[in-house]
Amino acid sequence: MKEPMKAEPPAQPGGSGTKSLLKTAGLVAALGLGTWLLAPILLPVKVPEDFPKTPELQTLNPSMRTLLQEVDKEARRKPGSIEAVGKLAMAYHANELMEPAAQAYKIAERLAPNDFQWAYAHAVLQEENGDEKEQVRLLQQTLRLKPDHVPALLKMADWYFKLGRLDEAARSYELAAKAPEGGASLQANFGLGRVAARRKEWDKVIAYAEPLVRSHSHVLPPYELLQEAYGALGQPDRAAAAKRGSALTTWKAVPAVEDPLNEQLAGLCYSPTRLLKHAGLLSRLGYPTRSLQAARRALEAAPADPDVRNFLARTLLTFYAEKPDAIDEALTQLSECLRLRPDDLSPLWLFSSDFLSAPKPPAAVARLHGLMRPHANLPEAHFYLGLVADAEGNAAEAVAQYQAALKVNPTDSSVYNKLGLILDHAGKLDEAVAHFQKSIQLNPANTGARLNLGIALMQRGSYPQAAKEFGELLRLDPHDAAAHFSMGFAYLYSKRVDDAVAKFREGLQYKPGDPDAHYGLASALAAQRKREEAAAEVRQALKLRPDYPAAQELLQQLGYPLERP
Repeated sequence: MKEPMKAEPPAQPGGSGTKSLLKTAGLVAALGLGTWLLAPILLPVKVPEDFPKTPELQTLNPSMRTLLQEVDKEARRKPGSIEAVGKLAMAYHANELMEPAAQAYKIAERLAPNDFQWAYAHAVLQEENGDEKEQVRLLQQTLRLKPDHVPALLKMADWYFKLGRLDEAARSYELAAKAPEGGASLQANFGLGRVAARRKEWDKVIAYAEPLVRSHSHVLPPYELLQEAYGALGQPDRAAAAKRGSALTTWKAVPAVEDPLNEQLAGLCYSPTRLLKHAGLLSRLGYPTRSLQAARRALEAAPADPDVRNFLARTLLTFYAEKPDAIDEALTQLSECLRLRPDDLSPLWLFSSDFLSAPKPPAAVARLHGLMRPHANLPEAHFYLGLVADAEGNAAEAVAQYQAALKVNPTDSSVYNKLGLILDHAGKLDEAVAHFQKSIQLNPANTGARLNLGIALMQRGSYPQAAKEFGELLRLDPHDAAAHFSMGFAYLYSKRVDDAVAKFREGLQYKPGDPDAHYGLASALAAQRKREEAAAEVRQALKLRPDYPAAQELLQQLGYPLERP
């Protein structure tokens, strides 16, 4: 007979049954935690319906493609992250994918409605798209969130000014001028000066513009405001002084205010077009180092783009012409530009004109000559080959090339001017004068030929005739310092000492660092028996050029000892 089955005793606390249950619970918890951690990876994340579709990336350069793939992937993995979505928007914007950039900016604005930067970046995008209405709406939104945002204030002020809403323009310019972050004094005060000029409040124009020409003497527009204001107030002397000051400026427009967004976009950019545009802006603003950095990034993105190579060559030549390494690289970049686009020789000719406008190391001139040699049979090459031969000291070859250039274009004023210079250096003054006169006959506005003619006439002792040529040059260009100085010497040699002093002083307003002009002025003052004033000018000439024998001799003639270093 079978024994009845015994019931199992109840499990005791801490027994094996409890341990089994705890293990099971722990496994379930671990699986749940793992699922939660892996869910974003294993399960698709739902992105907003208006999330930008991934654009076709295969046609983009590798660096741009990699960046956009990475930021798109991260934003899709974290569609609620303002950092991820904002970076996606800016990456699209930086690389000129405007439609997906606008979509991503809208999501960023929704995720961070109180953060001004997304409305502002979106406004800049719409400005680039040419959608002024949307741009203005977004700028207004930016200023509601950050009332002292300087770039947005200036953009709104310019818009109000364009529409003739002068009170609102003035308010926006004033806010930009007073903003805690600063940096907009030039732009804001120039804007206020423009508003005052539009209202014909000339005293206010002067109050805004005068400090600007002192603190930003290289910028043209404030001088133009002053000239207009003084003219309207019937003060011709001050208007003329403003006009003289304008001749010394190097920036023909008021530069844009520094905008951090531009650098942010440049940091995410692999579009050679945008990077080159950014590099050009930096170059115009006088930031050559940053300009070259942006251009080199453009080169990384598009090493086969001849325009990038040409930009690098011209920028290196413009800003670093005195540095042999920079000139060497400029020639290398020019060579690559010509290799990549052999049918377009305009970069070669434009580069050559600037390159040969000042002395260069013989090896560099020889390299440029090598770039020209394959094109020696082209009609347009003769003039530039003449420039190179001239720079190499080969006068006979230069003359031959210039004469060949005249066969191609018999009315080229610049070629006669170059031939005149060669004849002048050879001591053939009569022939030189004839060539300069022919150059002017072909082009009366050729101020370089007229200056050379006047100097050649002085060498011939024809001082009144030389002064006449310098006077005509100054009629064409009243701010030409060399013409003022040359006319000063013509007057000095003609014993018209008072006129000489006046001309030297006028020229020194445009070029105060010219040692020959200070020496000429010293000579004229000595002739007037103004010994102390003459000594001061000759000392200035020696400060600018310590090894200046004529100035040293004049100082001793005035009875002052030479100051030895």
